Amino acid sequence: MADEYGNVSNAISGGVFFHEVIQGRDITVVLPPKVTPALSGLPAPSPTFTGRDAHIEELLHALSPCEEQQEVRQPSRIAVAGLAGVGKTELVVQVAARALHEPDWFSGGVLFIDLLGYDPERRLSPERALDGFLHALGISGEHIPDGLQNLQRLYRSVLAALAHEGRRILVVVDNASSADQVAPLLPTDGMTAVLITSRHTLDIDARLHDLNVLDTDASIVLLHQALLQTRGPTDTRVQDAPEAAAAIANLCAGLPLALRIATALLAIRRQRVSVRPSPRAQEPVPVPLRQ
Repeated sequence: MADEYGNVSNAISGGVFFHEVIQGRDITVVLPPKVTPALSGLPAPSPTFTGRDAHIEELLHALSPCEEQQEVRQPSRIAVAGLAGVGKTELVVQVAARALHEPDWFSGGVLFIDLLGYDPERRLSPERALDGFLHALGISGEHIPDGLQNLQRLYRSVLAALAHEGRRILVVVDNASSADQVAPLLPTDGMTAVLITSRHTLDIDARLHDLNVLDTDASIVLLHQALLQTRGPTDTRVQDAPEAAAAIANLCAGLPLALRIATALLAIRRQRVSVRPSPRAQEPVPVPLRQ
């Protein structure tokens, strides 16, 4: 448009632009304020993490660009499955944190979301998850469409554009309860990688990674590390009572969540580590199997 002095300028609005826009020879472009993408939302990895070195190495190898450049290219999707409390979330957070520090792996950053798939009252729909991702990617609300298919199309287009510009993103989706909940969040550009956690084996064309419980030795190490983290280096109760620590580890069945709860109880009580026998300790406890 031209003003009263004959100067011509143009305003660009009503769309999402991934590159420079060229309209003519002499152009004055008025752009909206730049929105900084929120691509650092990964939870902090726990300093007390043990017994998972082989899992870390396997998952990092699967995410590495070298792995993806093989002739037979696998989808950059990895689904970590296991029982509740077995440490799936912490594992993928540890893996993602290390992958982000690798040069040229995920220079675009990370998108993280907890789908709360096993909480019926708070479970996120794919639409809400995509809306949150698009806002994190710096897309303003006025450009975020309604409807699942439109949200998917824009989300996947943004990720593909960033990947082609050399700003590859790692997507971390936690606590997916079904394929229907997580499938719309999966990129299709072949370059953007996804880590997923679930208690179930999901049919989403992903590489399955089963996560089992910790063995007794690793459980004792986790107890010791967590207690030191909470009470400081002077707390040597796990070292001073190895048999009792082993008994606690076994009662926790190798589940990191149970071990951390036990650590919290030990941190409150300053007495020595001990296990008192209970008649109920010998009773079988029904455990629901993962489907």
